[in-house]
Amino acid sequence: MKNKMLSGAFWMSFGSIFSRVLGVLYIILWLAMFKTTQQQYTAQALYNAAYTPYGLFLALGTSGFPTAISRKIALYNSQNRYLDSKRLFKAGILFMSISGIVCGILFYLAAPMIASNSPVMSQGAATFVLRSLVPALMILPTMSIIRGWFQGHQDMKPFGVSQLIEQFIRVVGILTFTYVTFCVMNKSLTLAVALSTFAAFIGAIGSLVYLLKYYRRKKRLYRWQERHSLPATNIDVKGLFLEIVKEAVPFVYVGAGVTLNQLIDQFSFKQIMQWASNYGITEIQNMFTLFSANPGKITTIVTSLATAISDTTLPIIAGLIGNRKKISSTVGDNFKLLTVLLVPFVMTLAVLSIQVNTIFFGYNLKGSILMKYAILISLLLSLFLDITTLIQSLGKHRLAIILLSFGLIVKIVLQVPMIWLFHEYGALLATTVAFGIIVFLGFLYMCKYHYNYVDNLNEWRRIFIGVGLYTIGIIFIYKVVAFIPLSHGKISAVIFCMIFGILAAIYYLMLAYIFKFKEIVFNMKK
Repeated sequence: MKNKMLSGAFWMSFGSIFSRVLGVLYIILWLAMFKTTQQQYTAQALYNAAYTPYGLFLALGTSGFPTAISRKIALYNSQNRYLDSKRLFKAGILFMSISGIVCGILFYLAAPMIASNSPVMSQGAATFVLRSLVPALMILPTMSIIRGWFQGHQDMKPFGVSQLIEQFIRVVGILTFTYVTFCVMNKSLTLAVALSTFAAFIGAIGSLVYLLKYYRRKKRLYRWQERHSLPATNIDVKGLFLEIVKEAVPFVYVGAGVTLNQLIDQFSFKQIMQWASNYGITEIQNMFTLFSANPGKITTIVTSLATAISDTTLPIIAGLIGNRKKISSTVGDNFKLLTVLLVPFVMTLAVLSIQVNTIFFGYNLKGSILMKYAILISLLLSLFLDITTLIQSLGKHRLAIILLSFGLIVKIVLQVPMIWLFHEYGALLATTVAFGIIVFLGFLYMCKYHYNYVDNLNEWRRIFIGVGLYTIGIIFIYKVVAFIPLSHGKISAVIFCMIFGILAAIYYLMLAYIFKFKEIVFNMKK
C-alpha cells in the first residue's frame, strides 16, 4: 500500500509541481515584456481577476466529477467489476462533455458581472480577458474525466505527465502571444493578456492528445480486465448519471474551497476598501495584486504538493473501506509524508520571501511581507485540501461540506472588520482564522475515528523535532547568507537563493538521516 502511495505521489507531484513551477517561471519573462511597473500590476490584476472565477467554473466542471469517478472505479476494480468501471467511464465522458459546454456558456454570460465586481481599472478589459477562457473551459472537463479513469486504476503517470504537457504548451503560447502582440505589433495590453489566457485552450488540446495516445497503449490491459470481470450489473445510464452527480457534488464544493475563499477577496476587497478608505481604484488594484495575484503564483506550488499526496491517497482508501487497520495505516502514511515534505518546503519559501518576490515581481518590501504571510497561509490551505480529501475518501461528504461552509462563513464575517482595520493584511488574517478552524476540527475528527496516532508517538516525536530544528536552522542559515553583500536586484536574489538552497538542502538531508525520515516515511516496504 505504501509503494502505491509513494509511486502515485511521485507522478502526481512530478506533473502537478513541475507544471506549477513552469507556471511561475514564465512570469519573469511575461512581466518583463510590459514596459512599466504599473503595466505589470494591471496585467497581473486582469490575469488574476479572470483566472480566479475561471478556477471556480473549472471546479464546477471538473474537480468533483473525476475524483468521484476515480473513487468509484477504484472500488469497482477492487471487486473485479471492470465492466461496471467501463460503463461508468463512458457515462462520465458524456456527462462531462455536456458539463463543459454548460459551464462555458454560463461563464461567457457572467463575465461582465464578474468584471464589474473585481478590483480592476477597466470593466471592459476584464470582460474580454474573462471570455477568452471560455474555449478552455469547454474542453477541460472531458480531459479531466480521462485523468480520473487513470487515477481510478491507480496509474498516476498519465495524470502527472499530461499536466506537464498542458502547462508547457500553455506557457509557450503565453510568451509567444504576448511578445508578438504587445512587443512586436504594439497592440493593447488587454489583447496581450486575453491571448495569454486563451493559451490555456491550446495547452488543453496538447494534453488531451497525449492522454488519448496513452489510453490506446493501455487498451490491451483494459480488454484483459474486461474478459476476466464479473458480469456487468443492471445499472441503466440514468442511474450512472445520478451516481456520478451524487458522488461528485460534495467533491465539487469542497474542491473549490480555496477558490471560493479567493473569490470572497476578489468580490469584496474593492468594495470594502472604497468604503473604509480614501484609496483610488488604481491603488486598490495594486494592493490586490500584492496580496493576492502575486503570491498566488507561488502558493499554488505549495497546494499542488498537498493535492498530489491527497489525490494519490484517495483511491487507495476507497479500496480499503471496511478495513479500519489498513485505513489508519494509510492515513498515517499520508500525514507523515505531508509533514516531512510540505512543512520544510513552506518554511523555506517563507524565509526566502524577499528574494522570491524580487525574482518574480521585482524588489518591493511590502510585497515581500505580504508574500511571506501568503506562503505561511498556504500551509493551512494545503492541510485543508488534504484533510477534506481524506474525509471524503471515507465517504463522510456531509462532514467535509459542513467544515468548509463553517469556515467560509467565518471568513465572510471577519472580512469587513479585518480589511477595515488592516486593509490587505486583514484579508489574509481572515483566511488564516477561517481555515485554521477547519484544519483543527478536521484533524480532531480523523485522529478520533480513523487514525490512532498514539501507536506512532515515537515516530511523530522524531518528525516534529526534525522539522522544528529545520525551521530554526534555516532562519540561522538565512542570517548568515545575508552577510554576503548583494543588491536588491533579480540576479542578486537568484544568487542568494542558490547559496541558501544548497545549504538548506544539506541541512535537511542531515536532519532526515539523523531522525530517520527515510525509515519512517520513505521506506515503503512493510
